[in-house]
Amino acid sequence: MDRGLLAHLEPQVGPASAQSLVGVLRELDSGARDALGDEVVSIHLVGSFATGDADEHSDVDVVVVTRTAPTPAAEAALTTLHAHLPDLGSSWAGRLEGSYAPVADLANPTTVGRRWLHVDDGSRVLERSAHDNTAHTRWVLRERALTVSGTPAHDLLPRVSRGMLFAEAVGEARQHAAMVEDDPASLADVRARTQVILGMCRLLHTAREGTVVGQRTAARWTLGLLPEQWHDLVLAALAHRADPRGHHSGDGDGDGDPEPARRTRAFVWDVLALVSASR
Repeated sequence: MDRGLLAHLEPQVGPASAQSLVGVLRELDSGARDALGDEVVSIHLVGSFATGDADEHSDVDVVVVTRTAPTPAAEAALTTLHAHLPDLGSSWAGRLEGSYAPVADLANPTTVGRRWLHVDDGSRVLERSAHDNTAHTRWVLRERALTVSGTPAHDLLPRVSRGMLFAEAVGEARQHAAMVEDDPASLADVRARTQVILGMCRLLHTAREGTVVGQRTAARWTLGLLPEQWHDLVLAALAHRADPRGHHSGDGDGDGDPEPARRTRAFVWDVLALVSASR
């Protein structure tokens, strides 16, 4: 698996970091197969690494396809595996996130939203979550996934329709709008604003284009569509995404200025209107 993966990963994070990431994926592959045996159909890298939009700050999003849902005994073995994976000597191990997806669920579009066994970003605990059982992730899995081992994902699930992607994008955009109304104080944090702004850009791209790209690619694309009044907001979010530990002029973080939060709230509602009008 290493050579093919490295060809995709090195341009995104560099040779040394790509080698380290492949080592983490190799440990996941080995550990999952020790825990599940022949139940493992395949393991795939999805998310921003699959879409080619990752950098050194990205999460490592994976989908492990299984023949059936893990038994209690298998789940216990996986729990032990994920309790130890963050201790690997790689920063990528602390950003591993993904789900165990039964192949029968993937083959059936009506099971979108069913909860799968899931590990959150760098967590040592497994939970049941629909985090990865979305039209978005299924599209990336079928069309862009990098296969770590096993059967190529394109052969495991049907095409995700443009209508499914549009409906999900509208629903998620509405959730963002509800969040900024219910908890506007959260937008005082530049990290929260960055996540909301780039997330809305991605949803707009998906609703308009019927495909999935990374947040940074989507944000740059929206600059050709959004009114000029929002360009500085998008560019500031891109700058913070590129350097989340840095300080960027105009982001208003920590200085008590309510204006960036107010403008982000207005931005969300404007983009929601564009998302909803995309069909």
